[in-house]
Amino acid sequence: MARSSYSRDQLLHMLHLKPALLARWQREGLFPRQTHYEWSDLRRAQALAQYDALASRTLKRSLEAVRRRFPTLEDPLIEASLGMFGGRVELHYGGLFMDALSGQLRMPFERADGAGPRALRPFQTPAAQRQQEAEQWFTFGLSLEGEPELRDQAAAAYEHCLQLDPGFTSAYINLGTLRYQEKNFAAAERCYRSALQLDPRYALAYFNLGNVLDETGRLEEAVEAYTAAVRLVPDYADAHYNLALAHQRLGQHRRAVPHWRLYLGLDRQSPWANHARTQLRQALEKEKLKVVRSS
Repeated sequence: MARSSYSRDQLLHMLHLKPALLARWQREGLFPRQTHYEWSDLRRAQALAQYDALASRTLKRSLEAVRRRFPTLEDPLIEASLGMFGGRVELHYGGLFMDALSGQLRMPFERADGAGPRALRPFQTPAAQRQQEAEQWFTFGLSLEGEPELRDQAAAAYEHCLQLDPGFTSAYINLGTLRYQEKNFAAAERCYRSALQLDPRYALAYFNLGNVLDETGRLEEAVEAYTAAVRLVPDYADAHYNLALAHQRLGQHRRAVPHWRLYLGLDRQSPWANHARTQLRQALEKEKLKVVRSS
């Protein structure tokens, strides 16, 4: 499992926060002073960043008022839907729209100036909120992937995304790739198969699954996965390359030949193309030798 506890420096780096901003939140009692932080703290920091333009005193008083009014809400920033209305915090909770500080109820699309629907983002149903939050965690994971020291956090972001939306196919793919890179092939395979259960026509999932099967010595199964990928996307160059290589490793040189040729029709310039030409010549020579021996 990816770790779920982060230092102050990691939190700042992951959320692209300035140390002065975090220090101000802590000074004003909006964010805890700790040596390590959990996922809930990251979510709270993300939410606080959205309200940075609002005076901290107003935000703090609004959140305290919400907690008094709804004692079951431990952290309204995370557990409720908040918006901005006339420069104040507005709460949507339990089907009600209200000013967070005063508790005054409002119509969902009433504007502070009475001029009709407000331009700010509408509140969402709980299901839509979960989906949006899942998309945010997915995007967060993407932003972390490029830095090797943050890949554990990226994996945890994808896992959190999938907890919110188990049908988020791309999160399975990206999480599987991270597991593959750390050579956790069993976990990677589970991710790719989960993606294929959701979308049986996902060519990339078949290709990645083929790579896992190849790495774990299941070449015949890898051939099936790569074949599925090129059947769905006939010009999938990398899948043709790996499929040809898998056939060749199985001694199936005749089956490898058309895939080397298809690959070279798609890629003529890269170093991989030079290797493919060499492999194609070798496969043709072995097939000729096989014919000679059998005649």
